[in-house]
Amino acid sequence: MAFCKVGILSLLLLSGIFLLGIEVEYGNAQKMCLQVCDPEVAYMTCPSSGDEKISDVCVNCCTAAVGCKLFRSDGSLICTGTPE
Repeated sequence: MAFCKVGILSLLLLSGIFLLGIEVEYGNAQKMCLQVCDPEVAYMTCPSSGDEKISDVCVNCCTAAVGCKLFRSDGSLICTGTPE
């Protein structure tokens, strides 16, 4: 009887560890960076290009290089690229 209890407790412990591992994987999946163009982005500026407006770009806030700023056509800032 004691052997059965130890077996059940071990099974529950392993199941809990497995489920926690799945939880962590799903948490990391939310940080994925989608490789799609943001249609709102009219142009961007980057530290490497100074104040030059770079147009016809296919980026989004997640794919923009560090320090690059994405702007709408009216000149309003959408976001600034940050390291992952």
